[in-house]
Amino acid sequence: MYTTYTYQDWLAMGGGGENARKIVNSYRASDFFRSALAANRYYNGDNPTLDDKYLLRISTTEATDANGMKRRRIRQQEVAGNRVSSNFVRRFICQQNQFLLGNGVTLDKAEDKARLGVGFDNAIQQIGERALLHGVAYGYWNLDHIEVLPAAVDGLTGCVALLDEVNGIPGAVIQFWQLNAKRPLYMRVFEADGVTIYKEDGGEITEAQPKRAYILRVRSDEIGNEIIGAQNYSILPVIALYANDEHHSELTPNILSKINAYDRILSDFGDNLDRANDVYWVLNNFGGSTDQALQVIEEIQKLKVAMSVSDGAGTASAEPKTIEVPYTARQVALQLLEKALYADFMAMSMDELTGGSLTNVAIQAAMTNLNLKCDHYEWQCFAFVQQVLRLIGIETEEIKFKRQQMANRQETVQDIYTMRQDIDRRTALKLNPYIDQEEIEDIIANVSAEEVSGQPSMDALQRLLDDQDGDNGADDKQ
Repeated sequence: MYTTYTYQDWLAMGGGGENARKIVNSYRASDFFRSALAANRYYNGDNPTLDDKYLLRISTTEATDANGMKRRRIRQQEVAGNRVSSNFVRRFICQQNQFLLGNGVTLDKAEDKARLGVGFDNAIQQIGERALLHGVAYGYWNLDHIEVLPAAVDGLTGCVALLDEVNGIPGAVIQFWQLNAKRPLYMRVFEADGVTIYKEDGGEITEAQPKRAYILRVRSDEIGNEIIGAQNYSILPVIALYANDEHHSELTPNILSKINAYDRILSDFGDNLDRANDVYWVLNNFGGSTDQALQVIEEIQKLKVAMSVSDGAGTASAEPKTIEVPYTARQVALQLLEKALYADFMAMSMDELTGGSLTNVAIQAAMTNLNLKCDHYEWQCFAFVQQVLRLIGIETEEIKFKRQQMANRQETVQDIYTMRQDIDRRTALKLNPYIDQEEIEDIIANVSAEEVSGQPSMDALQRLLDDQDGDNGADDKQ
């Protein structure tokens, strides 16, 4: 977390646009911001540690001197090698985030969920994704909906919170954005008594929007709109969602070190394959200079033949050779690294689900580590939603997240049939993985209507079939 400036520092400085710009510049230069930008690159399938990966190449140049003699010069140059990046980060972050938040938030009362606004479930997924990646992300409750404020978008855009030194809760938040370095810098400052937008252009800072309250009551008529009242929330309407209790990114050093090793092995393997595509020549019994050797190879490449006069000392020959790339050790290393990455991140590898005949017990065992990790993540998401609800005057502990589940559906249906005598119809329908939960009440209503009209229900039909089977069995015995 960024702690160079705190909320108490902001109060002592007196706030304002100049101090907001000072804090933004400090935040952009911080280790936290740089780490967040690096995490973005990993998430986008790029590996920053491969930026300095170069290969040495030998090149020759030919020039004619004043005497008409041709001279070749050999020089070394660095060229970019293969930079093969994996995509573990996106895979891991998406899996953990969607496993917990993919089905949205469930509240005890439907009217409370409606007050969270349209698109809340999608917004919290976006906030959670950035939180896991950077360690923290923010949500701004803007009257009737939540807005996503990532800690770092690019080198010019992000959001920084000024934490209260007493309780660690954001006391003020600065969101900043800039299209490019030549465009104006905008800073939206959220404080307890209102929000202000500052603009910096050419070194001069002005108020693009003077401080105003978060909730405005407006009266509209044929003349126009008139503000007739304003009020603020009881707490700052910008809420932090943390990835974990430590407030650190899930891309821990041990995860990143293994990803870097994996990508370097792949990249080096690609370089070796490129080298193996080249044929090198062994010149036997060759007593010439380096320049003469280069001339021989050049003639071989152009004419596919080279002729020379023997010196009588022995038989001269040019023998082509190729390089065989060793891959067994690399393959084993990559497999070990991939397995270690899934274990350290507590993610679920699809390789563990080897077939469709797996039992539900085996599937649940494969998902154990992911469930345990999401238990910790759920604490943070629970606190985030609870604070949003508190902003709009709802106090509740009935906040639930339905996790994504994998199961052997056929086995589940068989289990439901086995315990059908011990559960009611509604429970059986809720447990059935083939039935949409929203259709349950309609199904029950239709079955009840059929029973009232005298048409046999599914249970009645089943009992009838069972009785017929029993009668047939008795006849056989006789």
